[in-house]
Amino acid sequence: MAALQTVQKIGPVLDLFTVERPEWGVSEVAGELGVPRSSAHALLASLVDIGLLQCRARGRYRIGWRVVELNQALQGTVDVKSCAAPILQALSEKFGETTHLAVMERYRVIYVDKVLGNHVINVSGARIGAQLDAHCSAVGKVLLAHCDPAQLARNLTDKQLRRYTSSTLTDPDELAAELKGVLRRGCAVDLAEAVPDVHCVAAPIRDEMGVVVAAMSITAPATRFVPAQHEFRRAVIAAAADASRALSTSSGDESTPIRLPEREVSVLHAVAG
Repeated sequence: MAALQTVQKIGPVLDLFTVERPEWGVSEVAGELGVPRSSAHALLASLVDIGLLQCRARGRYRIGWRVVELNQALQGTVDVKSCAAPILQALSEKFGETTHLAVMERYRVIYVDKVLGNHVINVSGARIGAQLDAHCSAVGKVLLAHCDPAQLARNLTDKQLRRYTSSTLTDPDELAAELKGVLRRGCAVDLAEAVPDVHCVAAPIRDEMGVVVAAMSITAPATRFVPAQHEFRRAVIAAAADASRALSTSSGDESTPIRLPEREVSVLHAVAG
């Protein structure tokens, strides 16, 4: 049990290390996590022992080189990023808008790839590697909609949802209703819920077993998104389906079709029509 409790504490420690703040001291970690200094030191020392952190001068800690090794191991598996990359590029080129690829880890969105649009007035979008609360983004809603409802309630909708703009959904019941709509429509929208005047639409990417593993989106200023929203919606659903097929093929079993839920098959037929 003690070992399990230690593992559960490791995640919050690693979450502290960001691009904006890559270095932490023992007292700072203890204060941020609300644990005794001795406990913080023990956690940091354990992470140094396995290479996930490195201890620098004056007792300061940074991410360790073991992360690079783990990243290489990840790249050696079937990689949704490489499968989706040309489709993400083509989607951006078609409309001149910024496109994103995202996955979810512990109910937070992680942006793993993007292609910047080419309009004079453009949306720069989230940087690769950035994390964001899932409830306020189109990619996040897509990924949340395909989570186990009981786990979702326990980890997200039973908690206070952070407000980013005046449009952010912070009521758990409203979010739950929105996620049901995402399943029906086969896509999700973010109408200035994370950033003012920035809208986006996203659709799910599935592996060969039909499991949603990522989401793809188009992001644009509200002034361009609103008149083109139906076209954007059709395009991102079709692009995500193409990425799903590419991912399934890369698994090595080209004979096995992607297992899509019936409702999404209907959505894709409507898009194709």
